[in-house]
Amino acid sequence: MLFVKHAPDTLTYTMQTIQRQWTADEIPVLQAALSVPQCTGDRPGRTARRLSRYYRQCTEAFLRYCGRELYPRALAEFEGARRAGAPLPCARAALECTVACNERGVFSTYLDCTEWAGTKDALTLRRADTWDLRTGAPISAGECFPRGVSVRRACLQAARAQCAGKGGAAGRCAGHLPARLRRHLNLRSFYLTPEGFCFFYQPYAISLSGTLCPTFTIPFSEGKNGPFWPLSAT
Repeated sequence: MLFVKHAPDTLTYTMQTIQRQWTADEIPVLQAALSVPQCTGDRPGRTARRLSRYYRQCTEAFLRYCGRELYPRALAEFEGARRAGAPLPCARAALECTVACNERGVFSTYLDCTEWAGTKDALTLRRADTWDLRTGAPISAGECFPRGVSVRRACLQAARAQCAGKGGAAGRCAGHLPARLRRHLNLRSFYLTPEGFCFFYQPYAISLSGTLCPTFTIPFSEGKNGPFWPLSAT
C-alpha cells in the first residue's frame, strides 16, 4: 500500500502480486508473475495516486507484452514439441519491482523483467525510477550531483575502478571493456539507496551474462564532487 503522510518523507506500501497463464487446450504454455507496489489507502495523496497509476501502467504493459509477444512464440515452441512427441515446454516471464530507497522524500525502485521463452537461458532487462515525494516528479541523475560536475565522467571513473577491483563488479566482462562502458552508459539507468547513487548496465552490454545487470555504486559524499542526496544537491 502506497500512502503519503502529511510530511511526505516516506511511502507506506505493499507489493501487489499477480499471476497469469496462457494455455493451449487447457495446457499451460506461458506463465507470468509480477510484483509491483500499489496504493490501497482510503485517502491517498496526489503523489501516491500518481505512483500507483504509474506502476499499474507498468503491470498492464508487461501483461500486454506477454500476450502479444511471448505467448505466440511460446505457443509455436509448444506446438512444435507436441508434433515431435517431445516434452511439452512452458515458457515463463516475471516482472519484479525492488524498492531500493524509501526515505527523506525519495522513493527509488528498479524493475527487472525476466523471460524464459524460446531460449534455454533467462534474459533480464532492468529499468529504474526515482521519485521526489514532495512533487511526484521523477528525479534525474543530474540532481544528485553539484552543478558543473560531469555525471557521465563520474560514473565512468567509478565503473572503471570497480571493474578493476577484485572480482569485478561486472562479473565476467566482455572484451573491449573501456569502450563498452562508454558506449552503453545510460544516465537514466540509475536508482538510489540510502548509501549512494547506483547505476547499471543491461545484460551483455559489458558482461557475458544474460541475467546479470552489472551495477556500480558511488557512495554519497560531502565532497565538492558529490554525489549528494538529491533534494539537497546544489
